[in-house]
Amino acid sequence: MKPSSSLRLQGLRKSYGSNEVLRGLDLEIAPGSFVGLIGANGAGKSTLIKILDGVTPKSTGKIFLDDKVVDSLRDRTEVAFVHQDLGLVDGISIADNFRLGQAPLRKFGVLVDLQRERAEAADALERVGVERSPDTLVEALSPAEKTLVAIARAFARGATFLVMDEATSNLTPRGAKRVIDVLSSVVADGGTVIMVTHRLSEIIEATSRVVALIDGRIAHDAETRHLDREGLARMLVNQDSVLSEEDITEPGDVVFRMTGARAWPNVGPIDLEIRSGEVVGITGNQGSGLHAIGLLANGAVAPSHGTVWFADGVESALVPPHRETEGGFSDQTILENMTLSSLRLFRGRSRSLDLNAESDAGHTMVKRLKVKPAAADAMFGSLSGGNKQKVIFARAILSGAKFLVLCEPTRGVDPATRTEIYQLIRDLRASGAAILVVSSDSEDLLAVSDRVGVAIGGKLEHMTPLSHLEDEGLEAFV
Repeated sequence: MKPSSSLRLQGLRKSYGSNEVLRGLDLEIAPGSFVGLIGANGAGKSTLIKILDGVTPKSTGKIFLDDKVVDSLRDRTEVAFVHQDLGLVDGISIADNFRLGQAPLRKFGVLVDLQRERAEAADALERVGVERSPDTLVEALSPAEKTLVAIARAFARGATFLVMDEATSNLTPRGAKRVIDVLSSVVADGGTVIMVTHRLSEIIEATSRVVALIDGRIAHDAETRHLDREGLARMLVNQDSVLSEEDITEPGDVVFRMTGARAWPNVGPIDLEIRSGEVVGITGNQGSGLHAIGLLANGAVAPSHGTVWFADGVESALVPPHRETEGGFSDQTILENMTLSSLRLFRGRSRSLDLNAESDAGHTMVKRLKVKPAAADAMFGSLSGGNKQKVIFARAILSGAKFLVLCEPTRGVDPATRTEIYQLIRDLRASGAAILVVSSDSEDLLAVSDRVGVAIGGKLEHMTPLSHLEDEGLEAFV
């Protein structure tokens, strides 16, 4: 790989009306760097990436690539952006995905050279360690393989400078490690990587430098070798937000039970019961049926065999696994998304909606969960990922449900929000709710669960009290 370009930002600012999102960023990134970009949800990371990618114009300031002023990095072949959605089309082949937005390769001036297109795709796949035919449909790939295909496509187009925008947030630890290993090899060959991530372990293990944004400013810029996990967390989390120890309380009566429950095509049989005031966590790898078990427990998927039982008066609420497509309505307000499942609670005897009561409940929840911006009339689609997650949690809480299924509760959120969500789960348990946490991130389970289990092949195995697990005991099963 030829040496990558250098990047320099000078006085970069971005405002939306009176709201200043980026407040004069000055940053230099030399060729051959592996830089981790971290920050709380709403700190300005996404805005910065959108400006660099040419999606959003800057307000003031300059961007230099190899000491030349550019408007953005969008049309530079040596720079590639790999976003969380990856920009791949599931229904076509890997090779065809490589040619999206590109002129076809031709022979004799008129014929499409399919053999050459496949050969170039095969070379790029080999470079990232994906042992798949270029003719494989993208929909047949694992999440980690899809991410690696997006990186391979960037290589095939000549990129030596990669900007990874939370592209590992949906991956299991093993899948993320595959991607991180490839990125590290890019840097070893002289390339440059900027990686936006909320996973502090990825920052520590892979990067040489970490830049932390707080409220639109660069608050910290340090060599990673001088930091540990606690040091990174201190950059982002206020000391008073650290979880406190809570008194252990005995669970109450059984409020939820699955008996021999199955769901099409290959989930179950599942036997599980959860008591009030208890948190049960399950984890699993891609293809384990993890999320399908959660949807079956919630009632979003009907059992084909067996039973799913709730105690009298107990209703279920769901935090879905994919907030981007299942979590809310982008063109509706925070308030409307919060109260969507609880409107019955704000109706009087005449069945008319008490708008004041609805508004009061929404504003109270915005304050309680520290949603930013703290305005219930803001549009859901304008929120950062972590704040969207808080709104989805608020919807589940406002519904009054006493059984909650929380799928991937901390996916893509910053450490401060993760801490707040863990405390929220503990508060719900203390209030008597029964909770099923369904997460591919074992850290979630170890932080809040009373009992944990592993989804393997659509079945639930290794269910055991958390106190009986040795260090790394859960990871050993996954």
